[in-house]
Amino acid sequence: MPIKSGTSVTVTNTFTGTAQTNGVETTIEDFFGQPAGSLAASASVSTAVEFSAYLLGLYDIDISTDRIDFVLVAAADDPTYMDFFRTLEAGTTDRYYLTFDEAHEIDSFTSNDPSVTLRIDSNSIIVIEIGEGFSFNPGSSFSITLN
Repeated sequence: MPIKSGTSVTVTNTFTGTAQTNGVETTIEDFFGQPAGSLAASASVSTAVEFSAYLLGLYDIDISTDRIDFVLVAAADDPTYMDFFRTLEAGTTDRYYLTFDEAHEIDSFTSNDPSVTLRIDSNSIIVIEIGEGFSFNPGSSFSITLN
């Protein structure tokens, strides 16, 4: 399996937007005016959803030994996100850094959404990149199958 069950994983987030950050990759804490690292979360890979309502209620993130699923769970009237819901435009990238405490064995991936890719930074860090064309709206979801 590409990810060992029981492996500890920490998720952090950055955002790059032409209009919002002048094209500079910005930590989500800086974007929302929160203390550094305060929106990071850690869990162990299991059969349950590891990160329920991650990022102030935005996504449920489920990581299994061979798949990663994101479901946008924020409601249409969510005061934190309602002004951001849209189809992401060119120049916008929402990145989720997953850092594992044990080496993963991910060689490749497939995504069910062409606007979502995975970058392998090292044997312990992968980055999910959500970009142009993604429907950033309540109920949107995507899956990445790990090989």
